Amino acid sequence: MVQAGVVTMTNTARKREIPFPIAHDALHALVDVTKSLLRPMNLNAVLDQILTQVERLFGYEICSVILPTGRDNRLYMAAHRGYDPEIANSIRIKIGEEGIIGHVAATGKSYYAPDVSVDPYYIEGSTKVRSQFSVPLIIDDRIIGVLDVESSELDDFPEDVQHVIEAFAALAALAIYRAQHQEELEHLALTDGLTGLANNRAFWEALHRELARARRFNQPLSLLVLEIDKFKEVNDTYGHLKGDEALRGLAQILGVTCRSMDIAARFGGDEFALILPQTTKDDARKVAYRLMDRVRKFRVDGHLQLTLSMGLAAFPEDGITPNALFSVADYAMYRIKEQGGNGLGLEAPSDAARVADAHH
Repeated sequence: MVQAGVVTMTNTARKREIPFPIAHDALHALVDVTKSLLRPMNLNAVLDQILTQVERLFGYEICSVILPTGRDNRLYMAAHRGYDPEIANSIRIKIGEEGIIGHVAATGKSYYAPDVSVDPYYIEGSTKVRSQFSVPLIIDDRIIGVLDVESSELDDFPEDVQHVIEAFAALAALAIYRAQHQEELEHLALTDGLTGLANNRAFWEALHRELARARRFNQPLSLLVLEIDKFKEVNDTYGHLKGDEALRGLAQILGVTCRSMDIAARFGGDEFALILPQTTKDDARKVAYRLMDRVRKFRVDGHLQLTLSMGLAAFPEDGITPNALFSVADYAMYRIKEQGGNGLGLEAPSDAARVADAHH
């Protein structure tokens, strides 16, 4: 049924006596959908828009976008409507082996089950589902997911409707790909290529953001700045490949030492930092000693031991701006290096207050 330039399929229209042509109004509706989907949006917004349009254009209230987990040969419900959220969020579908969706992801071909109760591929997910139409999301012959639409009515997807859904799925695939690609680019722009940690740009953005949050909610925040002791000697003696191994090893140790809210960054050659939101200076000191202990136990190439020089600063006592806080932690770290390294520095410059004021 075509109403006001929008292709709809209401409950009353599902047992239709007239064909469902891709008419002038339907094409206009798809053009509108294209404009909507191809606006700059993050992936979650794109997925939400896709399902909104499935409901708006076709009237189906049970629908989902299924994407690869990226870790195994399985799919997950990246977005859904009409499902129990707890169940939907736990579903993992093995490609090629589980259900209609797994079959479509394996074959790259649309699949229609007019009566799911007798369909050989169907796996029951909801007792109210009577028919199901699943369409692969394809970019350059690569399957990037599945658009799944289900109905509580038998044989509820006429052939012309299937064609329009397939056309819509092609647009949806493009929108998903663009959003994923944009997120990948943004991630790369904020990630250190060698270690996978936040890079210099991401570090300063995070420090500004977390410090602003600490001020807003009157919470503590601590900053650790650290360097590998005698790292130049490691490179000169063992070569840059071993130096890179040392950097990656330290990054991994930072990763297991951090909480999910903490931000570990590499902002220079062997210069690292750890932002600790909601952490007092005393608690940050404990984190620092735990980190140093783990680094001492680590061996590059099975035998080369590393040590760290670290400096600690905390908000608000050591600084109230990102530059001031970093200056104090950096100063404390270099004081330790001057003393031979392998330690934690807490000493602030005598003009710390002036530094803080100058950068306020």
